[in-house]
Amino acid sequence: MADADIEVLLAERAIKEVLHRYARGVDRYDLDLVSSCYWADATDDHGTYQGTVAGFVEDIRTRLLRFERTMHVLANCLIETDLAHDRARAETYCLAFHRFADGADAGGSPGPADLTAALRYVDRFERRDGEWRIADRVLAYEWARLDPVGPERLLGRRFARGTRDGTDPLHRWEP
Repeated sequence: MADADIEVLLAERAIKEVLHRYARGVDRYDLDLVSSCYWADATDDHGTYQGTVAGFVEDIRTRLLRFERTMHVLANCLIETDLAHDRARAETYCLAFHRFADGADAGGSPGPADLTAALRYVDRFERRDGEWRIADRVLAYEWARLDPVGPERLLGRRFARGTRDGTDPLHRWEP
């Protein structure tokens, strides 16, 4: 394998790590982690918010509180690199699951409800001082649905539950 191919693979790995850190940051409500995925001068167009990354983080600080929990599942990811200019374009498919305590908050029936959205992150990445981060993001929505939640018979008290604070099982061990 040529050195150039190895550099492309390393760049793609670093970019995918940023994408996964972003999903973890949103789902665990770790907004410092979300911020670390962007350059300070980055922009984000999430549809409901368009502007600076600092403004986006403040927007989701309150917007995410509408949900009991969220889960962003990343799927197909195509990364096109231009290493000579320290930039890349990434298109990442995502299924985003959001649990409302009350579906009426989302315009649905009262009671718990799940909002499922199929979307794509279309990102422009830049490498600065050897580090890849998002320089510009556009969220492209494909479809969404809102479903009432029935009883969760399978979960009960036997299973650890994900949380959005320091009590999540993620924080039991340091790497």
